[in-house]
Amino acid sequence: MVSLNVAVTQFELRPERDLDQFLAHTEDLVRRAAQQNAEVVLFPELSSTGLLGSITDHEVTTATIRSDYWDVLPTFTDGIVDGLRGMARDHNIVVAGGSHNRVHSDGSLRNTAFVAHPDGRVESQDKIHLTPQEHALGTRGGDELLVTRIGPFTAGVLICADIQFPELSRYLVRQGVDLILCPSLTWNRRGVHRVRTGCQARAIENQLYVAMSPLIGHNGLPADSPMHATGSALVTGPVDRTVGINDGVLARSDSSGEDLVVVSLDHDLLQASRANPEAPGLALQRPDLYAKLQAEAGA
Repeated sequence: MVSLNVAVTQFELRPERDLDQFLAHTEDLVRRAAQQNAEVVLFPELSSTGLLGSITDHEVTTATIRSDYWDVLPTFTDGIVDGLRGMARDHNIVVAGGSHNRVHSDGSLRNTAFVAHPDGRVESQDKIHLTPQEHALGTRGGDELLVTRIGPFTAGVLICADIQFPELSRYLVRQGVDLILCPSLTWNRRGVHRVRTGCQARAIENQLYVAMSPLIGHNGLPADSPMHATGSALVTGPVDRTVGINDGVLARSDSSGEDLVVVSLDHDLLQASRANPEAPGLALQRPDLYAKLQAEAGA
């Protein structure tokens, strides 16, 4: 069996007093993942939001949050990337280290995920589809999709809302992707349902695996309207006779607190699912018809 052991974090949002504390929090879960023989570990969207707790020169409120996201959080990102690179090397594990705020060379604010490999490489992926709140902050969406190799899998990264747009995953599949990593941050049950359903839908329609890592909890900030993050770590796959799981869910955390779930993803089984689909599947797509319909719609 050709497989990949994947660890997915359910990462607690805490007030982090400085970069060292945040990195220690992150590395504790990386270490636990490595001890359970995981080969890749996934962290959530904006996992460094807890570093708002490092601000001591003013009270973090809804009135300051825009400048805090622009002027404070991005100052930590280079140090976070260096820390993720060191963790990947020291623990011999791919660290898909969640996403973080950064200021792009063009002056725009980006929500960027980083994937650190044990050989020192660090790859990145900007979030493409932004929420209204991110647009209000002045964040800009990315225009490119990362395709990388993790063990036997060809992998892509879709950040939270990006998993809800099937056009992206279809493109990734055409590039050979059979594993999607989804760092996520939602703060109500509707958001949880959108992301979870998006992960399961993308796994079914593309006959691939999707791993989703949520941020959970709160750090009391902004002081006048604290964000409460919620969700459950999830790994899901195709729904068919070959995989043999009726709802496609390979693993899901049942904890309300910080957690780590580890699952072995069988690459051979996935290829067998694609080769002999129970439902129509990728092998029975009708691309000529889709092109015709798009042309008729003026797309």
